[in-house]
Amino acid sequence: MSLKKIIFYILLSVSLPLQGQLSFRNDTILIKEVFINGNALNQSDACYKTIRIDTTALINYSGRSLADLISENTSIFIKTYDPGGIATPSFRGTGASHTQVAWNSINLNNPMIGQFDLSLIPAGFIDDVQIYFGGGSMSLNSSGIGGIINMETKPEWTRKNILILNPGLGSFGRYYGMAKVKAVIGRFQSVTKAFFKNSENDFRYLNDVLLSQPFWERRKNNQVNQKGFIQELYLKGTRSQLSARFWYQSALRNLPVPMTSQPLDPCEKQDDESLRSMINYLISGDKTDISVVGAFISDKLNYTNEVVSVNSRNLSRRIILKSDIENRINSKTKIRIGFTEEMNIIRTNNYVESKTRNTAGVYTSAEVSLTQFFTAKALVRETLYNHELLSPDFSAGAECRIIPGKFYFIKVNFSKNSRIPSMNELYWMPGGNPDLKNETGYTSEITGEWSGPLNTSFQIKSGLTYFRNHINNLIQWHPGEFTYWEADNVDKLTASGVESIIGLVYSRQKFEARLNTGYTYTKASATHSLNGNDGLADKQLIYVPVNQLNSVLKVSWRQIYSTVITNYASRRFLTPDNSQYLPDYSVTDMNLGIKLVFRNTIYDINLLIENLFNVNYQSIAYYPMPGRAFLFSVLFQFSK
Repeated sequence: MSLKKIIFYILLSVSLPLQGQLSFRNDTILIKEVFINGNALNQSDACYKTIRIDTTALINYSGRSLADLISENTSIFIKTYDPGGIATPSFRGTGASHTQVAWNSINLNNPMIGQFDLSLIPAGFIDDVQIYFGGGSMSLNSSGIGGIINMETKPEWTRKNILILNPGLGSFGRYYGMAKVKAVIGRFQSVTKAFFKNSENDFRYLNDVLLSQPFWERRKNNQVNQKGFIQELYLKGTRSQLSARFWYQSALRNLPVPMTSQPLDPCEKQDDESLRSMINYLISGDKTDISVVGAFISDKLNYTNEVVSVNSRNLSRRIILKSDIENRINSKTKIRIGFTEEMNIIRTNNYVESKTRNTAGVYTSAEVSLTQFFTAKALVRETLYNHELLSPDFSAGAECRIIPGKFYFIKVNFSKNSRIPSMNELYWMPGGNPDLKNETGYTSEITGEWSGPLNTSFQIKSGLTYFRNHINNLIQWHPGEFTYWEADNVDKLTASGVESIIGLVYSRQKFEARLNTGYTYTKASATHSLNGNDGLADKQLIYVPVNQLNSVLKVSWRQIYSTVITNYASRRFLTPDNSQYLPDYSVTDMNLGIKLVFRNTIYDINLLIENLFNVNYQSIAYYPMPGRAFLFSVLFQFSK
């Protein structure tokens, strides 16, 4: 991409952290939006960059995955092999292991691989999505050097009984069903959500690598079957709330081979099954809030490849205890103390023996509003790992309101965060390395935000962020002395860049138009190569696009609405010397819908066109993505 284009995109999007993707006013009749004055997220939004995806977007993605929701509504790059295949996030040039995915602040990253597959989460299961960048993640959990994606399932007490049914049918053998039942009796609430999805994913694509002449063929062995449900129970007291959540999820996937190979018979298979349960007790006082959480998580991942006689069985179980106490000393000062305890129990045929690990942590944070213009925040976290205290992590930030009464802010922060190696990096046979050092990341960030009305019909919210990440003792798998790969602390990673977002809302009578546009420039490189070749030191990391642009335009008139989403990613290099790369691509999705209301019943009829212009592209090398596809869905909501 030329320098002129880069400058153009920066000027086009001159802005950044939209906390909430521009939810200026409520425009949906399905679920009423709730606006909270002050700190709209929770304890970590002051002084740090955060994004909250609004409820309208969540509704429109009811039958799609969390990976689809994030990739199309933010500038976070999602690496995915195929529709329904493994999808992992990359924050600011960091890897998937540097991003945590949490459920109500409880970390879901698999302790064996240290990552989380976003394609396994149906967006319709989630009530709220909060994204924390860099040091802003430390108030929730440690190890999220890049950031944290926090999914919330929570009660909504203003409406009583609701039944939602959402079936969908689409291209390439895709069909799904989503159901939600909510019942409220006095201070008790029950919410049940169920989901199933099946797809053949047998799309046609152009294979230009297997033979000397390009040819069209149909994707084989690419079937995906998913199902799951969540049961939520809430009991509300005068100043307390007791909740219990139970989440079961399974996915059976056939894994297709890359374009360079002939299909296997029988094909590779991956079977994922997860059981997550959580009990949470909250007490809210005049000056003190207390939260106590206990969670049990079981993840099973089985992989089979009969052609090469591989049968990998992996089971991880986790017991997590977490508590937080927040005390508001006065109107300007609050202190928070938190404690976490996590026990990992691993059973697998890929280690010499079963392994267990216990990690405990304690943190304290303080937030002080020194004046009406200036707020400061600091956090210190200590971790006990393998009976040893690690070097403390910390974060410090400040926020300045430029003009009293106006939403013009400058935020500055700096943090040190650490990541403990995953269990596979330590114990996988062969190649694991029990002598690995912890990764240590240093993150700095400066953000400017401003928003307000331009006139009676126009509103704008925008911002601009500069960030810089530095990670010592970066863990990578590399070819060893024998035929297998090994894990080592081989590199230092440096990533810096600019993030900008601009949002416009035009509203007049029954017509409304919303435009959110974001641009990200990321320069990420390893400062020391494995072989000591300084010629690789300043090369862009593989699969990290330098330029990304995303745009969401939503137009509505009365009950009719339409959304156009465009995502652009520049070339992604495939080799450390940057000699090979995937070309840039731009993909556009479009949906058309109408909402009809009859007494207590709402009908939302929607047609989604994915890859509108039938672009031929790949997110991962030699794994083609589908061309133009259609998805028709109807959402029925009955309320009482």
